[in-house]
Amino acid sequence: MKRTVVGFEPLGDQTVLKLVDAPTDIPGIGENAIARLTMPDGTLVERGRALLEQLSLHPPVKAGLGAALSLPLTAEPAPLYFHVLAACADELPWEQLYDDTHGFCALDRRWPIGRIAKRRRPVKARAFVPPLRIVAVLSAAGRSGVPQLNALLDALGSEDARAIDVHVHVISGEQAVLDTANAAGRANVSAELIAPTSPELARQISQAKPHILHLLCHGGAVAGVRTLAFATLPDFDAEDDTGSLRLKVADLVSALLSCDPWLVVLSACETAEATDSLALAHEIVCHGIPAAVGMRRLVDLTDTNRFCEAMYPEVLAAVRGAVGPSQVPEVREIDWATSLTAPRVSMGGAHPSEADSWSDPVLYVQDDPLRVYPGSPSLSTVDYSRLRAHLDFWEGYLATLDPLAVEPAVLEHVGARIAELRSQLPRESG
Repeated sequence: MKRTVVGFEPLGDQTVLKLVDAPTDIPGIGENAIARLTMPDGTLVERGRALLEQLSLHPPVKAGLGAALSLPLTAEPAPLYFHVLAACADELPWEQLYDDTHGFCALDRRWPIGRIAKRRRPVKARAFVPPLRIVAVLSAAGRSGVPQLNALLDALGSEDARAIDVHVHVISGEQAVLDTANAAGRANVSAELIAPTSPELARQISQAKPHILHLLCHGGAVAGVRTLAFATLPDFDAEDDTGSLRLKVADLVSALLSCDPWLVVLSACETAEATDSLALAHEIVCHGIPAAVGMRRLVDLTDTNRFCEAMYPEVLAAVRGAVGPSQVPEVREIDWATSLTAPRVSMGGAHPSEADSWSDPVLYVQDDPLRVYPGSPSLSTVDYSRLRAHLDFWEGYLATLDPLAVEPAVLEHVGARIAELRSQLPRESG
């Protein structure tokens, strides 16, 4: 998928920006310029227009965005990404970017918007063997998780869900959530009571092996360490405000890494000690998770519920497009940014310029794309990585050989090795 990437980096006490990547050749790509970043004010349209004007002060960035925004209505999505190495750039609401011709970019399917995390981690390809496992920890003190559970249950009824086979596993301390999950009477829905301690909760999550992890909790900091707060059954009975079960973000990620997750969706609610879930989502990706969705600000739970209702059908459609039934197994990329357009449109309603809650969901990803392929017991993720590394070696070796100077037998041997390795790997999609 073609994308345009604008990068921001700290340089002493200043910030520089540059056009990092673009679908077409742009003069000056990669050249730094001092950025004059300020938080825009005024109406939502004025703020979005001001953001575009700040970017357009750098000619290569202006040209790159201009090329991207010239796509016809029928074009495939071409996401706009912001690589936020500089904290001051991460504070700005890039999701509100506004063009006078096309309106809000993030509300147009051609230009979904995401952010690339400041800390780079390699993302290995994921083998997919059904079912797609969605694990939902719905246990925020003082907040009902039933609406978000219902959103997941509704998504299970879609054609996309049936095509790829989806299982939802629910972990909660809220009795109403557990009752709703059990009352669904579906073989592809399971539920368990949330554990009383953070190590046990981490084990519950890792044992469920989520492809997608959905968290409804409170976000905060304990002694400066970002932490997620969940409510246990006694907390709900006592009508506790925050929840007594505290799980450090680093411990959550440690539990997840062995599962090779694809996406974390963070619905963090406000508490007296809350930090915004934007920082939590960014940290999750910096620790090595391929992608995370958080909220730019602490928003009303009604908005978050509506976002979930519209997002999960898009998520399942994206997964089906990558690993659905196909005659030829292929390695394909999933760009979660495309899954956020429809939820934003739903949240914006008929008058998106009058309320900016649609711009609150923020996607963070690693710089490397998430690549998935239909797996099988005979080709695990480890096997794929090993074969892919061998293929890269032999293809790199072949590129160094001069066909006019090398013995034909050598070329034949190298070509045979490459053909053998390619035959064992899923085909790369173009």
